[in-house]
Parts: sequence; C-alpha cells; structure tokens
Amino acid sequence: MTEREIKRIRNRFITVATLTLFGVMLLMGGFIYLFGVITVRNETYQIMKYIAENDGNLPEPTEQQSITGSSGDTHGSTLDSQDEFDSSFSETIDWSFGSIFGIGNFFGETPEYYYTVRYFAVLFDENERVTNIKTSHIANIDNEEAERYALAALDRFRKFGKYGRYYYYRAGREKGGAIVIYLDRTEQLSLMRRILLSALSSLGFGMCLSFVIIPLFSQSIVHTEVENMEKQKQFITNASHELKTPLAVIKANTELQEMMDGETEWTQSTLRQVDRMSGLIANLLQIARAQEKSDGELSQVDIAATISETADTFIPVAESEGKRLEKKIPDSLVIRSNDSSIRQLTTLLIDNAIKYCDDGGTILVGLEQSRRGAVLTVSNDYAEGASVDYSRFFERFYRQDQARTISAETASEKAADGSQKSTDRNGYGIGLSIAESLVKSLKGNIDVSWNDGRIRFTCRFSH
Repeated sequence: MTEREIKRIRNRFITVATLTLFGVMLLMGGFIYLFGVITVRNETYQIMKYIAENDGNLPEPTEQQSITGSSGDTHGSTLDSQDEFDSSFSETIDWSFGSIFGIGNFFGETPEYYYTVRYFAVLFDENERVTNIKTSHIANIDNEEAERYALAALDRFRKFGKYGRYYYYRAGREKGGAIVIYLDRTEQLSLMRRILLSALSSLGFGMCLSFVIIPLFSQSIVHTEVENMEKQKQFITNASHELKTPLAVIKANTELQEMMDGETEWTQSTLRQVDRMSGLIANLLQIARAQEKSDGELSQVDIAATISETADTFIPVAESEGKRLEKKIPDSLVIRSNDSSIRQLTTLLIDNAIKYCDDGGTILVGLEQSRRGAVLTVSNDYAEGASVDYSRFFERFYRQDQARTISAETASEKAADGSQKSTDRNGYGIGLSIAESLVKSLKGNIDVSWNDGRIRFTCRFSH
C-alpha cells in the first residue's frame, strides 16, 4: 500500500464518517420532530372526539374523566370507517407512547388543560342546517366565520384533518345531523417547529465540529499505517541489498569450484538457484521502486513515443524465441502521466507476453486515444487460456498453470535431457502485481481477458 493510497483511504474514511454522523443526527432530529407531530395529532384527535361525545361542550374539570380512561363507546357521535381507522391509529400511538411519556390523560391529570383548549363547534340537523354555534372557547372567530369553516369541513372527504391553521373533526350526532369541531393547535405546532429548528441548528453545529475532529482522529489512525509502509519499503530494500552479497559469494565459489574440478550437476543446480534468487531480489526491488514512483508527480507525456521505443527493444527478444512482435501505436498521444512508470509498465507487460505466448505466436502492442484519455493493450496467443482463473492474475506470487509454476531447475534439466525445450516460463508471480501498482499510480485501471485463443491486458488512463 502506497502513501497516496493511504491518503485516499483516509479521505474516504473522513467522508464516510462525516456522512454517517450527518445521517444519524438527521435521523434522530427527524424522529424527534415526527414523534412530536404524531403526539400533537393524537392529542388533538382525542380532545376533539371527547368534545364531540359531549355534543360540542367541554365540561368543567371537576366533571371530566380522563380521555384515555373513558370507554371506547361514543355518547354523542358515530364514526365511519375513516374515523375508526384514525381512532385505531391514535389509540395505538397512545398505547405505545402514552405509558412512557404520559400522553393522552389530559384532563384527569392536568385539569388546567381545560383553560388552554381553544375550539369552536357548529351543530347541524339532518338537512345540514345550522342549529347551534359554540364559540365561547375562542376569541378570534365569530359565528359567521365559524359557520363558513364548518360548511367547508362538511365537503371534505376525510372526517379528521387540518384546514388552514386549525384541525377539524366531523362526526354524526346521536339524534341525527352532524357536528363539526375546529381546534386551534398553533402553539403546539409552533413548538414543534422550534424543536425542528433547534435540531437543524444542532445538526449544522455538529457537522462543523465533525470537520475538525474527524480529520484529527483519522490522522492519528493512518499515521501508524504510514510508518509501517515506510518500514516495509525500507526492509525490502535493505534485505535485497544484504542478500546480494552472500549470493555473489556463493556464485563466485561455485564458479571457482567448476574451474578447479569441472562442471557437475550439483554446481549447475547451485548456479541456477543463485540466478533464481537474484531474479527474485530484483523483483522485490522493483516493488519498492514502484511504490516510490507511485508518489511521483504526473506531467504531460507523449506516451506513444515511450511505448513505441520500449516495444522496439523487445522485437529481437521475441524473434530469438520464434515469435513475432507487432505494434499498432499512433505517432503521438500526450496525456498526463509519468514517463518512467509508463516505460516500466510497458516492459513488464511485453516481457510477460513474450514469456507466455504460444510458440510461433504473435504479440501485439496497441495504443489508442479514448474519450477520457488513452488505452494501452498488450495481447498474445495463448491457446490454453480458456480454463484460467483471471480474477487472481494480479495477486502477488500467484501463478495459474503448470507452465507458470515450473521451476527453473526442472525446466533446465528437462531441456538437457531433450524432453522439453528450455523456456523462461518460470516467473515469480510479481510482475503483474507491480504492473497493477504502476497503473494505479497513474490513476488508471488494468484488467485481463481471454478471447479466441488470445490473452489481452488492457490499461486505461485518464487525462
């Protein structure tokens, strides 16, 4: 993991943590507001139902029973299906929250509530003629306006709801006709709005605070990872250099022994293993360099020239193995990139293609401009690729088939016996992992596919 990737993870952590905090606070504020609105609505319904049962009157506190303590029977009104639904809903709210928060028992426990109820009621006979108007509990509504409000409620589909600044409730009377009640809940709704505003203010303050606190915490979290990454790179570099000395001594001693006693299968095996270890060390150094390059600056680079020059150096290598390397590259293609990284990436992909290309096959290096940048493709003939698991190709030290896992010693021994042509298909499973790191450092992506007997590596770069 590079320093740039760690920074990207840190930024992602800050974003996710901030959005999560915002979501939780918004959910809590919304729940508080919703609960308050439901409470006001439930309380309103219960009060208006109680007034309707008393035929538009609100008895003195000494004469009242608690609303929740009264039976479910109506004494002065009848309810239709809509009222039954609203009643069931309200009673459910009252049952679930009332016992916890004391909602519903307004008059029995708080007799002063009688003097805070602001309502007016209009009574109708069977022919919808007004028989009585009660406005003693409200000051800003006269009889004419009360009648106008009541007639509007008669025409509405729902028998309980909100009309203007008032809640209304319509019910049938026991002796026939109907009663319409309007209840002013401005104070309660205003309180809910103030609660909502307070919640939003707290949310804004919390978000501002999170922009300061979360980055500080994230910095301390990723600091350890940055240190570990630096130690890992330093360890790889130091270990690689330290291993070179004993390997050089072993190789020199083995060659001296061959000069004195002649070549044997044991000395040749030792030299092959030394070469293999030297190659592995070189690949480990490549990993460390690739991580260092990933932190390099990007600039405008003519990648067409870089890729073409790199491919030309491999044409003799391919011909020496009986294979053909072809190019399909434009004269110029400039994007924001890194020349050294592009050169190393091209080298790794072409070298891999030559190694695993079928005998007598063709390697094709292509480059074309895309809408978002450029696309580099390196493909080769690979008849055995149909059954390969390509999802793991970029895992470090992963090699799919037997050709990839064959050891250098076994290959050379078989070649000496004439049973198999010597091949260099004995990589370490590191090259493609390095290629992926290089592509990511160039803010691109790489994938592999197989079709019609050819394997294709595709790298996409943006401007």
